[in-house]
Amino acid sequence: MLAACGAPPAPPAKPVVVERPMPKLLAPMPADPGARGAAYLAQVALRLQPGWGQFLDDCRLRLPESHPLNRLELAARIELEIDGAGRITDVQLATSGNPDFDRAVRDALADASPLPAPPPDLMSDDDRVHVRWLFARDRRQAGPATAEVAFVELPLGGVIEYWLDNHELARAARRIATAPPDDVRTAAIQALALAVLEEAFRKTEDAGVRAALDAVRAAKLRELAGDVHGFLAPTFDADLRRSAIATIRALNDTGAVSELARHLAEDLHTQLAAAEAAALVSLGSGQVAATALAAALDTPGDPDPVALEAAGSVAVPQLAHRLAGWSARGDARTRAGVCAVAPLADPAHAARWIDAGLRDADATVRARCAEAAGVHGIKPALPRLRELTRDRDRTVRARAVTAIAAVYPAHLPHLADDPAGEVRAAYAAALATDSAELRALADDRDAEVRAAAWAALVAAGVHDAGARAVHDPSPEVRRAAVPALPDDVVERLASADDSPDVRGAALVEWARRRGRTASEPVLLARIAETQRGSPDRVAAALAWLLAR
Repeated sequence: MLAACGAPPAPPAKPVVVERPMPKLLAPMPADPGARGAAYLAQVALRLQPGWGQFLDDCRLRLPESHPLNRLELAARIELEIDGAGRITDVQLATSGNPDFDRAVRDALADASPLPAPPPDLMSDDDRVHVRWLFARDRRQAGPATAEVAFVELPLGGVIEYWLDNHELARAARRIATAPPDDVRTAAIQALALAVLEEAFRKTEDAGVRAALDAVRAAKLRELAGDVHGFLAPTFDADLRRSAIATIRALNDTGAVSELARHLAEDLHTQLAAAEAAALVSLGSGQVAATALAAALDTPGDPDPVALEAAGSVAVPQLAHRLAGWSARGDARTRAGVCAVAPLADPAHAARWIDAGLRDADATVRARCAEAAGVHGIKPALPRLRELTRDRDRTVRARAVTAIAAVYPAHLPHLADDPAGEVRAAYAAALATDSAELRALADDRDAEVRAAAWAALVAAGVHDAGARAVHDPSPEVRRAAVPALPDDVVERLASADDSPDVRGAALVEWARRRGRTASEPVLLARIAETQRGSPDRVAAALAWLLAR
């Protein structure tokens, strides 16, 4: 009608444009389960992704599709430094080019902090976990698929020194295992091995300490002599102190002389006196021991039997004139002591005193005198020793066998059928060459005999002949047979035997055969996986120290 009236036409109405929200993003892809730290990355994603996903949804629903925050190519990459408690200690951000987007990334991090505590095996050399994480506007979002755990490597020597100082031996072992073979790595393993033994000493649990003392003795580790000194004190049990004394002797540690002398003066009435006196002699300080023992024995009447026994390892000439009276009037322990001291106190007449003791009516005297004859090589005693192999007392027979083997092995009588296991064991130990008789004793009914026989077979150079010993119920037998076992059996015992002593001996033998370089990965893993101060961890350290 208006048009008909000549009015200008109304402009066409503009169409109403209703903007629809951008489509919702699919869930981000999961991390590759085989990637380093995949499980930890998944945990971190559970903290980061919800907040980041909410930010993206807000951008999608509240802002136009054309808004700069809705550009799908937006992405910011960050590098996180995370401490052991999950705290973020540093953030480096590679910008997306959009300040608001970058700010949202930092807000998402703040809201998610602290992150889950990372597992120790993801730590870099600087005691931090380094994670690279992508915050994207597209489907990648803040998911774990594009994240990774990086490793920051510092110079090996300084890192290992720091971790050993902080008693993180397992971590040090794992780190060394990743280093290339060179002199720095070798020095690091040497330091780790010593730290393993020091750790066992600090734990002061008997099994670990004994294993560590044995290791120091076997590897001649003079660097640890000071640690060994700590176990000479009366506060420790006698067996542990005896092992420490033996280790001091093996190290030829003259620095322990004054301490041994002091303890000898305190222990003259204990069984440790003999070990301490022998150690002083071995270290070139026999006169110190002789003076202390002479003073202790310069008393009227019968001498202290323990002090007299201790005098068997050191020359005390002052005692020579008293031997006749002790032999005639003393009790059995005194008469046995005469045999012990005569070879050094009165060498010119030692054979006479030994012969008298071998004819003594008391079995303990005969046994001790037979032992002295063997230790000091008293050859005139041979006829009487042969007679004593038929003595009614089993200990006397066993000591006689050992003495004959030491003095005149060609005259060793056949004693494989002796009814006493103690005697058969001494006989097996005396057989110096591989023989059908020795192999038969390796199947003896008595575990002590079997162990002695296997030790003799090993000493005779027998190899790959001990397979049947693997199933022996006695750990002493299995351990003695280890050097005679095939490679695959030794390897199995090193990881699966019930006895830590057998596992340790097998591991040392396995590493010796494989060589140091080839066995290092397994030994480092064993140190990393085993308990602090345990015999198994000590065995791994010793195996490396002895391998070549």
